[in-house]
Amino acid sequence: MGFVVFCATLGPLYGADATERPTDSQVKAAYLYNFGKFVRWPGSNRDTFDICVLGKNSFDTELVATVKGEAIDGKPIAAKTIAGVQEASNCRILFVSAPEESRVKYILSTIKRTGILTVSDIPGFAARGGMIELVNEEGRIRFEVNLAAVNQAGLTVSSELLKVAVKVTGMNSAPEIGK
Repeated sequence: MGFVVFCATLGPLYGADATERPTDSQVKAAYLYNFGKFVRWPGSNRDTFDICVLGKNSFDTELVATVKGEAIDGKPIAAKTIAGVQEASNCRILFVSAPEESRVKYILSTIKRTGILTVSDIPGFAARGGMIELVNEEGRIRFEVNLAAVNQAGLTVSSELLKVAVKVTGMNSAPEIGK
């Protein structure tokens, strides 16, 4: 059931032609958008729901198109590319681009416990302390979740999201969303 619900939320982002397979960039953008629907953050009075990308990436256009006119928790979504981790303070979701791989340890330690959901497609990102790692499994982009990192940040992840992850490490210490 969880996978069907999650995939259904991805579907409308790719247009009416169901035979057209989305690009990797479109899938990554859709994941970032949809992760926001399945994660809860501690109380916030921010005016926007910021999804940030740290460093050079190949899906700026797709991310902007995916979130245009959308909202999460009643907050309009803003897609932003940031040059440094110091600019991440207003981000709800931070995607760490591959060119930042040599700085992953520094990036994660800098924003630890800030309530920012960290996501990347850098191999081993979740094992290095990132929260969600996008992985290529049999030609499809899927994801792994590091619950220890999620819990440390004070975030709550829906069991529906965890059901569709290809790998989950750690235990979910937060109460289920909606209960």
